[in-house]
Amino acid sequence: MKQLSPPKWADKFLRWYCSPDLLEEIEGDIYEIFEREAAADAQKARRRFIWNVLRFFRWANIKRTNSNYKTNQMGLIKNYFTVGFRNLSKNWGISLINILGLSVAIGMGIAIFIFVDMQTHMDDFHSNRRNIYQLINHVKTENSTAMWADAPLLIGPDLVDKHAGVDNVVRIEFQYGNMRFGDNVFSELVSFVDPALLKVFDFPIKYGDINALENKSYVVIDKNTAEKYFGREDAMGKDVSIKYSNGMIQNYTVGAVMDKTPDKASFSFEIMVPMDNFFDLQLEDHYDWAYSTDAIFIEMKEGRQPQELEETFRGFVALQNQTSSKWPIEKFEMVPLEQLALRSFEIDGSISGSGHPAGRIGLSVVAAMLVLLACFNYMNISVTAATRRLKEIAMRKVIGGNRRQIIYQFILENMILCTFALGLGTVMSYYFFLPGLNTMIPITIPFEFSSLPMLIAFFGGLLLFIGMVSGAYPAFYVSKFQPTSIFRGNEKLGSKNVFSKILLGFQFFFAISTIIACFVFTDNAIYQSEKDWGYNPKGIISMPLVEASDFQALRDAANRNTAVLSYAGSNYHVARANKLTKADVLDKEVKTYAFHVGENYMETMGFRLKEGRFFGDSKAADQSGSIIVTEMFVEKAGWDDAIGQPVTYDSTRYTVVGVVENFMCNAFYDEMLPTVFTAAPEEDFNYFVVKTAAGNEKELDEYFASAWTGIAPNDPYNSKYQVDVFDYFFKENQGNIVVISFISGLAIVLACLGLFGLLGFSIQSRKKEFGIRKVLGADATQIIRIASKQYFWTILIAFLLGAPAGAFLITQMINAIYPDPKQTTALPFILAMGIVLVTTAVTVASQVAKATSVNPVDTLRSE
Repeated sequence: MKQLSPPKWADKFLRWYCSPDLLEEIEGDIYEIFEREAAADAQKARRRFIWNVLRFFRWANIKRTNSNYKTNQMGLIKNYFTVGFRNLSKNWGISLINILGLSVAIGMGIAIFIFVDMQTHMDDFHSNRRNIYQLINHVKTENSTAMWADAPLLIGPDLVDKHAGVDNVVRIEFQYGNMRFGDNVFSELVSFVDPALLKVFDFPIKYGDINALENKSYVVIDKNTAEKYFGREDAMGKDVSIKYSNGMIQNYTVGAVMDKTPDKASFSFEIMVPMDNFFDLQLEDHYDWAYSTDAIFIEMKEGRQPQELEETFRGFVALQNQTSSKWPIEKFEMVPLEQLALRSFEIDGSISGSGHPAGRIGLSVVAAMLVLLACFNYMNISVTAATRRLKEIAMRKVIGGNRRQIIYQFILENMILCTFALGLGTVMSYYFFLPGLNTMIPITIPFEFSSLPMLIAFFGGLLLFIGMVSGAYPAFYVSKFQPTSIFRGNEKLGSKNVFSKILLGFQFFFAISTIIACFVFTDNAIYQSEKDWGYNPKGIISMPLVEASDFQALRDAANRNTAVLSYAGSNYHVARANKLTKADVLDKEVKTYAFHVGENYMETMGFRLKEGRFFGDSKAADQSGSIIVTEMFVEKAGWDDAIGQPVTYDSTRYTVVGVVENFMCNAFYDEMLPTVFTAAPEEDFNYFVVKTAAGNEKELDEYFASAWTGIAPNDPYNSKYQVDVFDYFFKENQGNIVVISFISGLAIVLACLGLFGLLGFSIQSRKKEFGIRKVLGADATQIIRIASKQYFWTILIAFLLGAPAGAFLITQMINAIYPDPKQTTALPFILAMGIVLVTTAVTVASQVAKATSVNPVDTLRSE
């Protein structure tokens, strides 16, 4: 009969942990129990044996190590640090290159991570953010559906009345007005809001009452507005007046002052007044479902879901579409406040400000690649530096050191260096990279993380990542060498190090990709900045009117100044105010911008007439039935001959009398739309536009500013040069160029450092070969070709792969951001190839010069 035995793994586990002094006694006892029980039930005996092994796993029974071994271990660890610091200080040049390379990449990575972290955690300071939603329209526009931020004004009270799950509804309506306190008067954006706003959102109140908006006569202002109007005086209780576009003046008392708006706020308010005051303005004859306000926020009660309102919203869709069929709504959507900033790029007229996700994704990828690039650069340089420590490694092994201890030594040295690099990179990010980034974007990014766990996880994870990625390969690679080969001089370190060449290839692949991306992006940016606007903006100044009578006064002032070449009035003005509407052309609806302009406006702006005429030849007829359209409108309408064609707009039938060239009506980020112009009478003018010779703008602007004090002394003068209307775009574009250029430069420097290290690596191991070649008659040119040939193919392959990859990726990003990008040409590739050739040639020359200058006698003396 086969003898039964206990589980082997349990027996091995017992022998592993049990103290030798107790093992014989414990093992004898549990074996005796096993044999006695196995006769009755073998399976039960096996289970009981396992339980007994685990039961004896106690502190008193566990095998101990003697104190002398502990002391040696601590001494060994101390030795790791001592040798680590000694080697870093001894090889200070290589250490400095590694630290600077890593720290610059880390600093850039930290700045970009803080930016992305902030962008993805906007508005998280609102304590009830998980229950707050913005109501968004899905509107039919021609052949697509657009998301609009504005929503019917009347939704607010109806929603609260009909649903117990709705806690609060906050409507927001923006209007411009001239706010006055004493002699201080400025044009301000006034926000009419429902009183619950300060309860729904956690905007900090510095002075006053959170319930101030419940008093119709109170105004709530932010800290900056209080300082602008009242200086160091206490703003509370001060009386101010606001004059609106219809001439009505409303008086308010400062009821509260908000503290500095948190940096993570995707939207904010400077001046807030209760919504009831908006209705008192009577800007419309009446307010029905056709009137949309700028934003509506809904606060749900705890535990209630937005899906509960779907049936009610379907009824609201029907009500709105019955009242206004111009922009039919398909559905309403409640966008969570936590997602609002991230989705703002999808929403037309979004109250929330945030960037396009392509920018965040692109920067995140670039930051990760830069850190990897620096790590790979460190690997190559570290392996090169190890050529000077081969005998140290051999001696350690000879006197008893094992491979694991050598790995620990190199990993520890690497972690010390990475810690220095992380600290220096953090300093660089705080003092240079993040402030630099802040100068290029319209918001201020503080040096802070979304939470303490995020900070700990980021820095801890980053240190561990760069420490292991950059240090693991050199440690494992160098520690495998055998002492006998090292002492005999037979160890050909890196003679066929394919992995290092792969790393170098990746470095140049990324460097070339970023250089190509930089030039393609810069080429597109130059194209955008030099794009023809469709008119000449130089010399044009626009001034908003407070009252219709201001036009006649400014016209008289213009007639008295010989520097004025022409002037005109308009209801809307290009790039400052426009109207989005629809025009009917037979059986088609054309989405279009509309401008109501006065006589001579088209000539003053310098629009280029393609066919027909401008307004003015028959003033009365033009105001009642003439329309001018752009070439794009003609294309959308499908006309071969536009002159005389009928167009119905705002229930009025017009006849096309002229066609002008397409022009830049809105931001460069927005798709160009068809545009129409109709003639407007003087009483409808909101803008006065004047044209002067280029270079005379400042002088003429000062003239009109002086004249304005006599025309409207109680209202601010707010002129704008037409050449400056897209300044924000050009500044942002320039900032993008600076960022991507810096990243490209950093990438090529890191790649060349890697090449520098590998060349030194190769030359160090081939000194005797080069000495023999020189003895046999090889000149410097031949040695340079031999030393660099293997890297030439690596860089060539990197260029062939990196150039199209960089061009493709940046083109995809550009196409996602710009509606009219420039097609990629050969110029970026030629420039990138030139930069790569020059930088690599300099790098190769600096290293190979060492090989050509070595005396063969010195290298062959030991042979």
